[in-house]
Amino acid sequence: MRPLIYIMTPVLILTIVLASRFVTWDAIKGAKPQAQANVQQGTLSLREWKIPHAIAAFTRAIEIESKYAEAYVKRGLAYYRMEQYKAAIVDYTRTLDLKRYHADAYASRGDAYRALNETQHALADYSASLKKRWDARVLRRRAQTYLEQGDIQNALTDYNTVIKRQPSAMAYYIRGNAYLQLSIKGDTSYLKLGLADLDQAIALEPRFASAYINRARIYARAGEQASATADYTNAVELLTEAIETWQGESNDLTQVYLWRAFAYQKLGKTDEAQNDLNETNKRIFSFFLKKVKNCDIFIRVTF
Repeated sequence: MRPLIYIMTPVLILTIVLASRFVTWDAIKGAKPQAQANVQQGTLSLREWKIPHAIAAFTRAIEIESKYAEAYVKRGLAYYRMEQYKAAIVDYTRTLDLKRYHADAYASRGDAYRALNETQHALADYSASLKKRWDARVLRRRAQTYLEQGDIQNALTDYNTVIKRQPSAMAYYIRGNAYLQLSIKGDTSYLKLGLADLDQAIALEPRFASAYINRARIYARAGEQASATADYTNAVELLTEAIETWQGESNDLTQVYLWRAFAYQKLGKTDEAQNDLNETNKRIFSFFLKKVKNCDIFIRVTF
């Protein structure tokens, strides 16, 4: 059985996770065939990260069918991936004006506002999305936004709701990680709560590699070094097995190498940690080089 690895993505490789994000919306019935064809073409380009091509195709669809909401919401995602957040917000707002895809458009517009550090707008949109359709992922994003804003009570209320409605190893892991973050900020009273949640996550998924790492971090902060070492060692074994038996997308292994480098470093195995960091950097460079090519951006260096 392959190890189960859930990753709370570090800032360094956040864009890699965004690269895998894609929501499929049904085409509007009655849209003109040529407009539908352009949306289909744009969707394919979006999946292949050919963002300018996608934007052009969605724009052509809108020129043909000015009220084609699917074209707006997908063009909004394309703009978001290009980090053109204000343009994305305009398209998501237009989608909402057309009274289509409310839950998705609100949640996506919330992501764009969050990227612009407009947290109040982001929270309002996440809340509006949840009123249209309850979604654990959106609730977790709202909780994280609350946490980043320093609103601990509302953040924990959202995390508690996720666990109440959809208890899972991931739900306990995320709340446990929130408690860990709060303890790092100086309130050690959260350590026991974080430990309890990560214990539960590991009980539900005994091969949950990143849960072992975060539990080790809590043990270390509590001064229980032997327990921390044991958890880091378990994590290295699980991550190594994952690397050796990986059958998924190669890019997804970047996170696995990064987590293993962290665990190696905590175990004092600096050479192994450096090797994994080198592998991580190589994969990140390869990933962005591919995406740059697909975005039709040509880099010229003059010496």
